[in-house]
Amino acid sequence: MGLWRRRKPDSIGLDQLMDAAPQGYPERNRGIAARAAFWTASVAAVALSAGSVVAPAAVAISVAGNSAVDYWEDLPGELPLDRSLPQHTVLLDKEGNEFARFYSENRIDVSLDQVSDIFLQTLITTEDFRFYEHHGVDPYGITRALVNNAISDDIQGASTITQQLVQNILVNNARDATEEAVAVGDTYNAKIREARYAVELEERLTKDEILNRYVNAVYFGNQAYGVEAAARIYFSTTAAKLNRAQSALLVGMLKAPGHYDPIRNPDAATQRRNTVISVLQDRAVISAEEARKLSKAPLGLKRGSVPSSCGDSKYPFYCAVVREEILTDPAFGATPEERQDRLSRGGMTLTTALDPKAAKAAQKAVLEALGTGNRAALGTAVVEPGTGHIAAIAQNRKWGSGKGRTEVVYAKQAFQVGSSMKPIVLATALSQGIPASTRLAANGPYHSVLDNPPGGYINYGNRDYGVIDAYAAIRSSVNVYFIRMIERTGVRNVAKFARTLGITSLPIDQLGGLEASLALGAYEVSPLEMAGAYAAFMSGGVVCRPVAVVAAERSDTGEKLPVPDPGCRQAIDPAVADTVADVLKEPFKPGGTLGLLGGPKGREAGAKTGTTNDFAANWIVGATPQLSAAVWLGDPRGGTAYPLNRVQAYGKTFHDLTGSEVAGPVWKATVEGALKGRPALPLPEAESSVASRIAQQAVPDVRGLKVDEALTVLLRNDLRPVIRTKTAAPNELYPADTVVRQSPAPGKKLRYRQKVELTLSDGSRTGITVPEER
Repeated sequence: MGLWRRRKPDSIGLDQLMDAAPQGYPERNRGIAARAAFWTASVAAVALSAGSVVAPAAVAISVAGNSAVDYWEDLPGELPLDRSLPQHTVLLDKEGNEFARFYSENRIDVSLDQVSDIFLQTLITTEDFRFYEHHGVDPYGITRALVNNAISDDIQGASTITQQLVQNILVNNARDATEEAVAVGDTYNAKIREARYAVELEERLTKDEILNRYVNAVYFGNQAYGVEAAARIYFSTTAAKLNRAQSALLVGMLKAPGHYDPIRNPDAATQRRNTVISVLQDRAVISAEEARKLSKAPLGLKRGSVPSSCGDSKYPFYCAVVREEILTDPAFGATPEERQDRLSRGGMTLTTALDPKAAKAAQKAVLEALGTGNRAALGTAVVEPGTGHIAAIAQNRKWGSGKGRTEVVYAKQAFQVGSSMKPIVLATALSQGIPASTRLAANGPYHSVLDNPPGGYINYGNRDYGVIDAYAAIRSSVNVYFIRMIERTGVRNVAKFARTLGITSLPIDQLGGLEASLALGAYEVSPLEMAGAYAAFMSGGVVCRPVAVVAAERSDTGEKLPVPDPGCRQAIDPAVADTVADVLKEPFKPGGTLGLLGGPKGREAGAKTGTTNDFAANWIVGATPQLSAAVWLGDPRGGTAYPLNRVQAYGKTFHDLTGSEVAGPVWKATVEGALKGRPALPLPEAESSVASRIAQQAVPDVRGLKVDEALTVLLRNDLRPVIRTKTAAPNELYPADTVVRQSPAPGKKLRYRQKVELTLSDGSRTGITVPEER
């Protein structure tokens, strides 16, 4: 065998290996290089044919001649280098601190200068001694393997580092069946094509770039992809700090990571490590004495780990929100398949809106209230007004499965919201020109012209309030007042207004217009959407979709990536928003539902509690100009079956809970902790002219429009179209089914649900049924 062994060189270091790196191939040498590489690949195919010295029939084409070169040049050689191998997705809070990471493959890309020179030297010396000399394939290594495989049962391979990188790239990015076969690399044609890819790769990348990609690509077992992950998993260190013994163990594993796993098969791993050490000695990289010491050393494992999921995060439920955002938002891909691929590949560093101070305060508040083993659960969402940034998500559960654990994010689940819906009814009324000063009889029981529960609507505790305005109704959460109010606004209009505020769960298309209980929160909304809706009242009517990710970049290149768009827009009249914010101060006043609790210390806030029928759930949603927070309290198994009629909280027993008793203190503690150290800002003041200004909007001009277009315009303005049976006189300027006249005339003062009579052109159909909007 000595005939086939490379002559032992003088002691060689990494710098000397790298100095031999070719700087590309001169054009005049490419023909020679192609012939040599093609011959090499042919021999490689023989070497890998189970030791047979008889080449497959296709080897005949490898005869020296232009036909061989032409065949070679016709083979595809361009690899999909633009797609990186699967890596970690790293999540940062708003201050730039990592709080989570997840991945499909545990790979952490590093540059060559972040990898120990000792490891690189060990790798090249063992795996591809002529790496800095060959052009992608190594004829000397192939010849050695050919002879060995012909006379021995110990089959040797001869793939260079470049060829191994080709296989790694195609394992993850094969675009067709042929490339999948090359990734496996166990047939003659596959090896020929692999060699072609390798030669082409060496023309496109420098040796250092190839080596860098290789050390980040290869698998070391135990879910460790790349040298950085391997260093952390096996030795709790980094690739930059790997010593000789550690490097020999890792390099030895490359031949068969499962078989040479030092955790499961320490004897086999030790033997393989010592083989690598022998190679280093034979090639004068280390001395005989050093080799002897290294061979007797223990494996020195110090098992580490790399956070691999939301479960390893300090903020697992916020992490889960980010993960869902990646899978659902078009910023991460146009289709579900593209987004899933984006998540699987990772390689992103995402900066989120997570505010550590707000998150800590929210989590502390839910745990102090209920602990983690309580049958009742708390879900909190905190959103920043004007941006839609999700500052915190908290709940009193540990992440995972089993008792006291869950992977369901309560802040994203829809629950009946109770009386926290009432400010949205008020906002709808204000937008229609119905002022907050509107006084309505609020005694119960009240039988509505809409749907009614058995016995009619009553107030909490069967209290009567007489005739009151919206301020008093919000202060004491008076049910009958808001049932009377939704009669005036229209049920569907309230649902539409809620959608304008970002609430998507209300079944608008299924509402017939008689569902007065919408005003009392009989329909389900998530805490996150409620927090977003109230945020609009604090930001002058700017509505934003709640988002977690605010900046993104590729981890390897720093390239900026698209992020979810909160779509912030002036969605409601600023005067409407300001008036609702002003009214929401009322519950904290004496006699209000939150009067005993009081607002956040030293600052103004607006809030509304909510308690659903039979104590199925409690809510509080409230905000300041700097944040909006929603807190839900209920039993995740179902509030109807497991009502809050007896709950242990704060070390005592509560019966028939309302929103002010447990959810309220959680909200207050969250707001105070999140805003600690920040200036106290005043809430907006009501605009006294809001009702009259909105009421003075002009009747739109629909003359000249087709009748269906005119009806749409009027209905959208909450007007009631009436089509007169008598048509206008014949006029060739007006084709059939065109509006000729209207009453009131365009520009007249607009009143909510005002009738607008339309006169149609001669020959028009006047029996059209106009939809009835409630």
